Amino acid sequence: MNFQDIKTKLLGHLVSWASSACPQLAIDWRNQKLFNTVWARIARALLLCVLSIASIEAVWHFLTASGWIQSQQQQWQSVKMVQKTQQAELALQKTKFQTLKLNHAQSNMALLEYHSQVDELILAWPNSALRMQLISRLQQLARAHNLHIVQMKFSPLPNEQGFEAAALEFSLKGPQSATFAYWQSMNQLFQNGIWPTLSWRLLSDGEYALEGQVHLLWDAEDAFTDTGVELQAASRVKVEKRDRSLEVHVLPDHSVAQMRLVGAAQPHSASNGEVFWTLLQSGRHIMAVQTGHFLGIENRRVLSLDAKGLWLEGEPGQPSSLLAWDKVPP
Repeated sequence: MNFQDIKTKLLGHLVSWASSACPQLAIDWRNQKLFNTVWARIARALLLCVLSIASIEAVWHFLTASGWIQSQQQQWQSVKMVQKTQQAELALQKTKFQTLKLNHAQSNMALLEYHSQVDELILAWPNSALRMQLISRLQQLARAHNLHIVQMKFSPLPNEQGFEAAALEFSLKGPQSATFAYWQSMNQLFQNGIWPTLSWRLLSDGEYALEGQVHLLWDAEDAFTDTGVELQAASRVKVEKRDRSLEVHVLPDHSVAQMRLVGAAQPHSASNGEVFWTLLQSGRHIMAVQTGHFLGIENRRVLSLDAKGLWLEGEPGQPSSLLAWDKVPP
């Protein structure tokens, strides 16, 4: 028995079963009238459509499962992933922008402050009152640029053509831009200075070294009204006068805190009962003090004497102090 016989036998059994189950359909099939009705044609068309759709769906599912064609869901997921990536990149760019904006604002503030300090120095130069605070201001400018100060000193030189001369020596280390900006500021500040030496070199560690010396001329007679030079001159005159009055100095090797007021003396020629001499004791030493004398190692000047004791001139800006009687006033 071959395959054809088996097929014929199976078809015979199928036809026998269909004839016994639905004799009318079997008769219509044999007479070729089964699909002559409208409903039969509609059913056949629907069956063909369903089979076609199922076939297309199966082929599409096979192609998408094998990866040859992306499905709409996969495409949508890919689009969503791209959107998420773009949103993350946008948030990162916004964060970077805010950070750069903040850094830029801070840099501008630091730069404005630095330029204000340089302008303040330029306005004061070559004012002689600037000499006392020149080193500290230059150090502040160096710290503003994060520079390492190796050496910075200010040395006087002999006068030149009626001007007071001085030499400023400095040695700094730091980044290239910072050292160059600092040199530009100094060159702008000391426009009439003389530069005997100046070097700017790259070090082995990647930093730059700025070293130099500039000779400066100061006019001691400049800007008497706004620099405090006249006040300094007045203070020098006061010190000179005080030094001249120190020729009368009582107990110069003793401290005022160790002195005691033990008595007073008046010459016969004194009038109106004025006390002219005051007796002080420090250890075993007893000395007579007069108004205007200076006492002890503190150089305290005697002002007056009354029932409370001896009044001494205080420190600059401080009130006068009292050296009271040891027991009772004489």
